[in-house]
Amino acid sequence: MKLGQTKNINTWLRHMVLFHREKIFRQLIPVMSLIALYSIIIVHLDRTWVFFDKINNLNLGQFHLIFSFILGIIISFRVNTTYSRWWEGRVLWGAIVNNCRNLGLKFDTFIGLEEHQEFYDYLRAFPMVLKFHLRQDRVGIAAEFQKLGLDSSDISHPVMLLADRMYKIINELRDNNQLRFEQYTSLDNHLVNLIDMVGGCERILNTPPPTAFAFFVKQGLLFYALIFPFGWAEQFGYLIIPLLLVLVYILLGLEMLAEELEDPFGTDDNDLPLDSIANNIVRNITEIADQNKK
Repeated sequence: MKLGQTKNINTWLRHMVLFHREKIFRQLIPVMSLIALYSIIIVHLDRTWVFFDKINNLNLGQFHLIFSFILGIIISFRVNTTYSRWWEGRVLWGAIVNNCRNLGLKFDTFIGLEEHQEFYDYLRAFPMVLKFHLRQDRVGIAAEFQKLGLDSSDISHPVMLLADRMYKIINELRDNNQLRFEQYTSLDNHLVNLIDMVGGCERILNTPPPTAFAFFVKQGLLFYALIFPFGWAEQFGYLIIPLLLVLVYILLGLEMLAEELEDPFGTDDNDLPLDSIANNIVRNITEIADQNKK
């Protein structure tokens, strides 16, 4: 067995055995405790209260099967919708990586990044400032702008400021005939693409899914958990408690995961690794500039 496969199996086993350490499981402990207590009460009443014989004759288990099918479709749509936001964010940041690399490579070939330190600094700061902008971290933006000798206190859109500065630099180089028209157009295309990618990220950030839909899903999960013991208490007895806990853990866990994926640019465990992506872009730009030193 290959080393990578062994590592994947060990990681999978660790998550299976130590599932109680997972963040979602720990967040669900209060809810699952209440559900377990509720299930114990319903099963006890089913065995001691004659009224439950009439409820059992209604065969609520069949209704619960239909309700499970409908709820599965709703949760599937909810998870797919939020995952598509996460994936679109990843695609956009993949395009940002490619355009920053291409912009750095071409500018270094046409002019030289080390020969034009200002453009070099703006390009390296771009992914970091964008990361902080999407996270609405004004402190991080101020720190990056301080490195550039700029003040970010009165700037509403710091990413556009950096793009504007880079545009002015390549336009000045074109006016001074240091860039041919074809070279200027090539650099311009990458800057346009970067601005388009920023707009795509802001669209994801500023247009979250309707809150009413998320609330509706939670209501469906609540009704599902409340109805479940009435439909299956007679067949499963107290075994219904672990069964219900497993179902609620999976379904409600998916809903919580969907909530995390709604904003893929945050700092939760399942969000995009913007720190590593942005640092990788900065490292790539630095390596491109260092090539001319050799």
